[in-house]
Amino acid sequence: MDQIVEDRSALFREVVAHLDHVKANPATALDEELLRRASRNADSHTSRATLWETLSGGEAALQTLQQDPRPLTRLLEQVVLSLPFDELKETITSQKLEDGLKSPVAPIQLLILAYLLKAADSPSGAAFVATSPSLTQTLITTWLSTESTEVADKALDALTALLDVDSPTTSTFVVAQAASGEARGQGLLWRRIFSDPQIYALLFEWTSLTNSKHDLSTKKGLQQATISQGRLLECIARLAHIDWTQISKSSLPDVERQFVKGDASAQPFGGVLRYAATDMIDSSDYLMEVLRQDFFVKLLAVAEETNSRGVNPRMLQAIQDGAGLSSNGEVNGNGLHL
Repeated sequence: MDQIVEDRSALFREVVAHLDHVKANPATALDEELLRRASRNADSHTSRATLWETLSGGEAALQTLQQDPRPLTRLLEQVVLSLPFDELKETITSQKLEDGLKSPVAPIQLLILAYLLKAADSPSGAAFVATSPSLTQTLITTWLSTESTEVADKALDALTALLDVDSPTTSTFVVAQAASGEARGQGLLWRRIFSDPQIYALLFEWTSLTNSKHDLSTKKGLQQATISQGRLLECIARLAHIDWTQISKSSLPDVERQFVKGDASAQPFGGVLRYAATDMIDSSDYLMEVLRQDFFVKLLAVAEETNSRGVNPRMLQAIQDGAGLSSNGEVNGNGLHL
């Protein structure tokens, strides 16, 4: 069956009129089918003026809406992703993004994360996020503490995309007005996370089983802590593709010392990798041990991609042990003990 070609101008005029009606009459039910059709047609080929009118009308309607906003925020996410971040950042402040991430309503958080994903289109977008310590702190807190898997997954996507484009080893083709060219990451967000004690400590505080922001006196608190641990393991595995050195070196010893047992100064590895490998997980938790082994399988794959990532032989052997492999590649039952 041929796909129906929408008259975009007529479609979005109907959407804007509907949103105006919802704003004036907050109890009016959202027309989910109309918003779904609009979402399918919101892309970079849609008139810029139409996208801005829809975004403005939609965000105004959100202020008075008295029902589940997800059908509307889903459309607005698509609109945000269809607009250049250099234009978006002229209309939205870091404080507004921070407040949105703190919302108790998951669809609002997902809309804000769409803005942050769009920021990851260019190094300047990542720099916009990095210049606000409180926004960076709120993003990491949301990712590690939320009970919504969808929000956590999207927050991790945004965080890793921002760090990727921000890496000094990454070049991004950028189009700005009439000019275009390659832009290299400035490393600002990396420094914000790994050099700011308050932000760096969040990686440990939300995942520790001894000094935690979760209420470990309750079963739910313990469960949330282990969920946060799984999220950190996934993040480290992703970041290994971008900057192996940063995840495996000691960044702020005074912070790490509160969560890592023993003296790590003589070890060729440290930082958040050592914490996740050695001290984070309860070794009696079989499920988390399985997740940790899978984590080291992923790390091993990254280490074997290239020999230019600074993976020394001792670290490589430790990763093989963690992955359950002997030096000859055979599977064994030993876990990692750094």
